[in-house]
Amino acid sequence: MGRVEILTGVERRRVWADEDKLGILEEVGTSGSGVAEIARRHDILPQQIYTWRKKLGRDTRSPARSGVTLLPVALIGPDAESETDRATAAEKVTAKRSAKPSRIEIGCKGGRVLKVDASIALATLKALIRSVEEA
Repeated sequence: MGRVEILTGVERRRVWADEDKLGILEEVGTSGSGVAEIARRHDILPQQIYTWRKKLGRDTRSPARSGVTLLPVALIGPDAESETDRATAAEKVTAKRSAKPSRIEIGCKGGRVLKVDASIALATLKALIRSVEEA
C-alpha cells in the first residue's frame, strides 16, 4: 500500500484588497527599505510586489517616472548658406527650450559619454568631441 499524506492547516493563498496592496506599494516607495525587506515584513514574496506594481500602474521603472526628458534638436549641416542661417536655426531651438538650464549627453567612440551644458558654444563642443574621441 502507498503512502498517503494529509495536510491540515490554513491555506497559503490569500486575497489582498486593493487598498492593502496600495499601502504596501506606498511603504516600498517611502520607507527607503528594499522590496525584499518589505515583502518579509508582510509575509509575501518580492515578486508579488512587482506584480502589483504592474497591475496597479505603479511601476517605478516606467518612462513617465524615470525623469527622462526629450528635447528638440535642429541639425545644422555644412549646406547652410551663412553663419546667420546657422544662428537663426540655433535661435529657433533655443526659443523652444525651457528657461531651466539643462545638460546633454553625447555618446562618443569607445563607449565614452560627454556631458555638457546645452548652452555650450558650437566650436567648443566640436573641440571637446574631437579630444574625447582621440583620447
